[in-house]
Amino acid sequence: MSEDQARQAEIHIAGNTALDLLVRDVPSEMGAVIDDFGAGNTHFLDGPVEFVLGGQGGGTALALGRLNRRVTLNTQIGNDAFGSVLRSRLGEANVDVISPPSSSTAVNVILLDAEGLRRSFYFRGERVDFLFSRDQTSSKWFFVGVHGGMVPEDIERLGDCFKAFRARGTEVAFDIGPWFGGMVTPENMYALWQDVDCLLGTESELSVWASDAREGELVERLLDLGPDRVVVKRGAEGAAFGGVGEAVLSLPTEPVHGANTTGAGDTFNAALLHGLCSDQALSEAVEFAIRLATKVVKKGRGIQGAFEG
Repeated sequence: MSEDQARQAEIHIAGNTALDLLVRDVPSEMGAVIDDFGAGNTHFLDGPVEFVLGGQGGGTALALGRLNRRVTLNTQIGNDAFGSVLRSRLGEANVDVISPPSSSTAVNVILLDAEGLRRSFYFRGERVDFLFSRDQTSSKWFFVGVHGGMVPEDIERLGDCFKAFRARGTEVAFDIGPWFGGMVTPENMYALWQDVDCLLGTESELSVWASDAREGELVERLLDLGPDRVVVKRGAEGAAFGGVGEAVLSLPTEPVHGANTTGAGDTFNAALLHGLCSDQALSEAVEFAIRLATKVVKKGRGIQGAFEG
C-alpha cells in the first residue's frame, strides 16, 4: 500500500496479531508426562497441523483486507520467522502494518479435541503500543481489539486515542475482550465508553461490566452506560444489538455441531465494520457479520474459511 493509500485508509486498527497453530483431534485426556519418546507419550494425528493468522488486531485487519477495505494496522509482529509469515499473509490482503517490528511474535498453540473444544498454550509476545495510533488518520473508523498483555494504564491510553480520533470525526469501535476484568474499576471502564460509537464483546465478556442487568436486558443496560451502539456476540445463539433510542433486536445463527470457532470472532468484527463503513443499518451489518462468522465455524480453518467457496 502506498503512502497516499495509507493516508486514505478507511479503517485504522490497533490490536495484537498472533500465529495460531491448530492441532486437531487431540485426546481430551493426555495421560502422564514421561521423559521418553515412544508409544507411551506419543499421540499420532490423523490430519496435518495448520497455522492461521489470529489476534483481534491482525485477524480483524486480515478479514477486512479480504473484503477490499483499505486498512492500516498498529500491532506487535516480531522480526522472526513467525513474523515474516504473518506479514506476508497480511500483505497479500493489502493490509498496511505501520507499527515498528517487535522482538518476538505472539504464538498460540490450540489443541482441539474431536468435539472442537480447545486448550491453548499462548506466548503473548510484546504489548501493543496503543499511543502509536493516536496520531494516525482514518477516514471513517478506528477499531481496537484488546489482548492478554493489557495493563491497567492501557485504559488511559485508549481514552486518549478515542478522544483524538473522535475529535477528527472518526467513529470508534471497541471489542472489550476478557482481559480487563478485575484489572480496572467499572467507573474507569464506563468513562472510556463515553467515547465509543460501537461496543462489541461476547455475552460473558460484557456481562462482567453490567452484572446488574436483568435477564434479556444486557444490551439496554450497556447502552445506559455510555456507548452509542452495542453488539453482543452470543456464539451459537447469534447476536443481540441496539443503539441509543432504537429497539434492541436479536438475530439467530445456524448451530454447528463439534465446531471449531477459531477466527469466528475476528471475522464477525470485520464483517460488522465492513457494513458500518458502508453506512448500512446496524441490523444489516450484524446479519452479514453472523453469516460470515458462521461460515468460518463451518469450515474450521480460521479466517480464511470465510473466503473459500
